[in-house]
Amino acid sequence: MQLRCHVTSPALWMRSAMFTENISRSGLLVAWRGENGALPVPSIGQIVTVEIELPANHGFGQKCIHCQGTVTRITTAQREYPSVALRVNYMDFRSFHDRVRSIESLQPVVNSWMA
Repeated sequence: MQLRCHVTSPALWMRSAMFTENISRSGLLVAWRGENGALPVPSIGQIVTVEIELPANHGFGQKCIHCQGTVTRITTAQREYPSVALRVNYMDFRSFHDRVRSIESLQPVVNSWMA
């Protein structure tokens, strides 16, 4: 199931849109390629946060699956980009647009820390 997702990780100081390759209750497989090119690959055991965009429903608006997972496997078999497997630590459903706006509002603060 390929859905657009947004991956964040404090350890990598990055946020990027990617796509899921597979989803289950306890795991997630992400195609680790960003929209703007190559990204640093996380290490085994690293915790990342993923927000998976769900198709919009006119009655409820667009939702996302918000989850935090631990990197359990990284595969680079015969591809130009790795696949990263995550064990899901927790998962819930949220309004997608509200979450994106709150993250974007923090971007200037993060940039000031990095300057």
